[in-house]
Formats: sequence, C-alpha cells, structure tokens
Amino acid sequence: MRDDDPLVCHCLTVAESEILVAIRGGADSVEAVGRHCEAGTGCQSCHEPIRALLQQEACRELARDRAPKSLRQLSLFDGLVEEGKARGSLVPLGSHKRG
Repeated sequence: MRDDDPLVCHCLTVAESEILVAIRGGADSVEAVGRHCEAGTGCQSCHEPIRALLQQEACRELARDRAPKSLRQLSLFDGLVEEGKARGSLVPLGSHKRG
C-alpha cells in the first residue's frame, strides 16, 4: 500500500484508488462499489467514506459536464512532456516524440 493511497475499507483492505476505479467504472452506490471491489461488505464502518467518495466523484463529473467544450478538450494535452526549458520544447509522447 502506498502512503498516498489510504485504506478506506480496513476489513477487506481496499484502498481509495480501488474504490475510485469502481466509481469511475459506473458504481453509483455503496452496494455497487461493494459488488465491484468488495469495499463496504464487511463491518460497514467504511460506508460513510465511500459515500463521500461517491459524492466527490459526482461533483467532479458534474463540473466537467458543465465546463465549456473547449475546456474539456484540454485533456488532449495531458501527454505532453517537458524535454527542455524552452517553451517550444513540449512534445507529445509516443511516435511523434522528437529524438
């Protein structure tokens, strides 16, 4: 387990990242998260943190859906890497990478 990926469900040792994968994969309730990764199916003490993650992701998706299309397209530039200090030296990853 990584320090930046806390356990949410201690009974079944399910990390926050696993729960977020379930939510982003379509789980929309504590029960659906449990079906996907088993979090919350033990003692149920993690139901509140799971609900908080569900709400957080719902708000994130709502904000993304409400953003102008031009802002949503900015993710097209996520694959850029800085190969030098000059502004013009940003190139995309993959086959287009300058050698």
